[in-house]
Amino acid sequence: MALTAFGIESVTKLELQKLGYETKVEDGRVNFAGDFEDIVHANLWLRTANRVMIKVGDFDASDFGTLFDKTFKIDWSDFLTIDAKFPVEVSSVKSTLSSEPACQSIIKKAIVEKLKTRYHVQKFSEDGALYRIKVYILKDHVTIGIDTTGDSLNKRGYRTEISEAPLKETMAAAIIMLSKWNDRFPLWDGFCGAGTIPIEAMMMAKNIAPGILRKFAYEAWENFPKDIVATEKREAKKAVVDSEAKITGSDMDKKIIDSAIRNAGRMGLEKYIDFRAVSVERFTPKDSNGFFISNLPYGKRMEIDAEIYKTLRDKFIFLKDWNFYLLTADINFEKSFLKSNGNRKMFNGRIEVRLYKYERRNLN
Repeated sequence: MALTAFGIESVTKLELQKLGYETKVEDGRVNFAGDFEDIVHANLWLRTANRVMIKVGDFDASDFGTLFDKTFKIDWSDFLTIDAKFPVEVSSVKSTLSSEPACQSIIKKAIVEKLKTRYHVQKFSEDGALYRIKVYILKDHVTIGIDTTGDSLNKRGYRTEISEAPLKETMAAAIIMLSKWNDRFPLWDGFCGAGTIPIEAMMMAKNIAPGILRKFAYEAWENFPKDIVATEKREAKKAVVDSEAKITGSDMDKKIIDSAIRNAGRMGLEKYIDFRAVSVERFTPKDSNGFFISNLPYGKRMEIDAEIYKTLRDKFIFLKDWNFYLLTADINFEKSFLKSNGNRKMFNGRIEVRLYKYERRNLN
């Protein structure tokens, strides 16, 4: 299961299909089949998913006895070593099994009892590698997964310096994909903050695996083939290509731009992205067409007022052959700015946002 933010399941589905997998979409997740290599490959290459889970259980249960029995039926020794640390996390929505702590206790007990039959011990030290077990109960349907990822996939490793209202790397990748931008066209983010959108775009242009800098939970598992991990990472490094993508990130705060440059540097991209400490009002790209893709300032970062909307609208009118894709939490955005060609509701963390599309020319 590739878990993803609500609203971008179709983007993650398309990613997985391009990686060669058949998919089945559910709310907040995309299912696909694979083996050890695919666990590594998906974690390394998925740009919009939050994590990759091994689905070990999928059944209906409306009472605690059934929940215990069906959890017990799973052959947990296929996944968990004798010293595995396996905390259980439960999320229950619209289910008769509404007590998450009770479900957590019953599932944990069922796993322990099953492992006893395999390892012939009465207690488990749980001082080994971490196998985080996540359980999702929706309307009495139970899905149990083991997290192969660890820290969420948005933690690429390059962004150690962030602005006040950071855009998740996974969300940045999703809105770039939804814009259908490609490196034949210029891209400008006029409110780039810590540089997430320009960096993610350049990573796509150069075919840099988003997980190349980081480690994953499965790497600590004794029962996971280490040679596969090394091979996949080696192949990912070989997959990087040259690109002449013209990507600009600007922000009026020089300190933020300096942070963006350092973030890009951790991915080796500081020489490829044109970062500028300049306001949207004072900068105009020379290109006749392109893509303006930006996470507009909102919430705690700063309050957008009429003057900022006017500045952006003036730039929009001037760049008459540019396509604009604007992400904002402002529910009255179109009333304050301009009527869009359409919008898409998504979630940046727990903040509900919408991507407004202003498509003037088919640039794809």
